[in-house]
Amino acid sequence: MLEAIIRSLRLSKRGISTVIVVMLSLVLVVIVVANVVLWSFQMNQYDWERMQEKIALTNATHVTRSPWFTSQSEYTTNIGNRMNGTYTYTQTVDGNYETFREESAPSNESFALDIAGVFILDLSNYPMVYIRTVEMQIRYRANDSLENWHLKAYNWTKGEYSNVGFNSTLGDAPSIEFKYYTVNLTNAWQSYVRNGVIRMKFCDNDTDTYQSLIHIDFLGVRLVIDGVRFSFENSSSLTTHVVSIWVINTTLHKRYDANFFLNSGAKGNYFRAGITLPSGNFTVKATTERGNTALLKSD
Repeated sequence: MLEAIIRSLRLSKRGISTVIVVMLSLVLVVIVVANVVLWSFQMNQYDWERMQEKIALTNATHVTRSPWFTSQSEYTTNIGNRMNGTYTYTQTVDGNYETFREESAPSNESFALDIAGVFILDLSNYPMVYIRTVEMQIRYRANDSLENWHLKAYNWTKGEYSNVGFNSTLGDAPSIEFKYYTVNLTNAWQSYVRNGVIRMKFCDNDTDTYQSLIHIDFLGVRLVIDGVRFSFENSSSLTTHVVSIWVINTTLHKRYDANFFLNSGAKGNYFRAGITLPSGNFTVKATTERGNTALLKSD
């Protein structure tokens, strides 16, 4: 009788073990199947997006200047008043302008204007190693043509606004009509740029007894560089991400990292310093994150 009970318990344990093994096997099978299905879905989604992506490289041109970088916040008025308009009116040359009025200088009965702004340079596309110099430009007019106006920048080394080292330190005589005033920072530019930031000031040289109005249509900073502008068209319904650019000819096969997003149905330009297009026939190949390529042949 006892032997029969023991035998029965042993059989029960084996049965339970078998059930446990079967259940664990089923769990593993479910996990594997789920992962396979998920992987298959992801691959199908990836393949579908890759097939839908349509990007064209339409042009590649050597450039010596970056686009203009403009203020992304309101200017600080150290002396004077802002009468109307906003800093956004000074981002493009379009006839919309921001107006400032001179005010009495401290401890002085004459008038002056002193405004300053912060400009952020895109060092991700224009590394400092490829920058030759910096240019600052303003398009403005004044109702008093007898003054002398200056563009200055904050010298991070000296801790003050200055125009030392600029190609011109004489300033500019205004006009009642809009005009451009441009200065070049020459080899001194590195003293005026820190972590991609340049602080620019527009001010008159001396106070006078006439209270002037100044209209600013444009104020910006750009880099003198040696690079290439690539023009793209995205005719798909997906946002595309260009991650690399190749320049190829009979003696050159060089890859450059890129980071350019282009919305669906959009056209856009990607500027990149440090790339030199070879003379003669060559091919430029752009590769997207999804693995598609766009080709441009110089011939």
